[in-house]
Amino acid sequence: MIKLNHNNFIKARDYIFANAEEIDRAWFRYVFEDKDDDLFLDSLKKYQYENGGFGGLYYEFDYKGPCLKSTEIAVKRILSLEKKPSSDLPIIRETMKYLLDNYLPGIGNWREVVTPEVNDGAHCHWVRYRGEDTTPIENEDERIRRYDANEKLCFAAFVSYYSELVNQELLHDILKYPTEHILRYWDENSPNYDRTIFERGEPYNFEYFQHFIPYIRNKSLADRLTSILCQSPTSFMELDLKKSTRDYVHLPCDSVSSPDSVVYPVVKELVDKSLEYRINQQSDDGRWPLGWSFGSDENLQKLQVKYEAYRTLDMLIMLDKFKRIEK
Repeated sequence: MIKLNHNNFIKARDYIFANAEEIDRAWFRYVFEDKDDDLFLDSLKKYQYENGGFGGLYYEFDYKGPCLKSTEIAVKRILSLEKKPSSDLPIIRETMKYLLDNYLPGIGNWREVVTPEVNDGAHCHWVRYRGEDTTPIENEDERIRRYDANEKLCFAAFVSYYSELVNQELLHDILKYPTEHILRYWDENSPNYDRTIFERGEPYNFEYFQHFIPYIRNKSLADRLTSILCQSPTSFMELDLKKSTRDYVHLPCDSVSSPDSVVYPVVKELVDKSLEYRINQQSDDGRWPLGWSFGSDENLQKLQVKYEAYRTLDMLIMLDKFKRIEK
């Protein structure tokens, strides 16, 4: 089994500490050095605004104010802590308030993850604010059909884990739309099965659903959703590994990024093979390059350096989860 050797791990660490933001260095220290939950939460709290939202945690734009996209990163980090923080902590309660303030019951999902202010500064064209339609969808079945997990389903996972902070009727509403969407449109045995989901092969919803299912408290429901996700997992993966050198693609290990994933057992060989390919893509300076450019603008280039440091950190964390780093 190919592993990242210790020298290359040190190269990656040095690249992160030279180019990453302080919060990413704090996350590195948490994962690989001290496992100090309180210390990391103290660092994360510095990025939280009075309204409970987080800013400055995502590097495809330079806007530092609160938005759901940066809050997504904060939520992912919180849920990745080995010891989950108490719901009594202000950082948890304020995050929950922000999430619920930005939930749209009439749509069955959250608002757009970026705000108009993102467009005022340097930003990648694919994350620009395009406006949003908050008109309620009157028909519940239509809200379920149109449910989009991308970037937002981690909020439902957070709500489910800290359910004691949420009105039970609202909790049921938030969890109903993603679960019913999978049951109706992803299950090949359902009369509403939507084959086009798999023909498009867009990886995002598939990946977010994996992270959501472990937070469903109804085990029989979680097991049923797991079996559905395992029906056609390769539809959302790029199996030509070489394409990742020059294009933005999701290899099996990008789509199934942990051995704890509910899907991993059915695609283990593909994931393991792609992990080895990713290991060999590390640059001499220690980073994992994107393989594409944010753009030639100086400010976009600065963002790309931060993003590649962030990506390098997440690559190390993934390799560590699969025990692919020499100690």
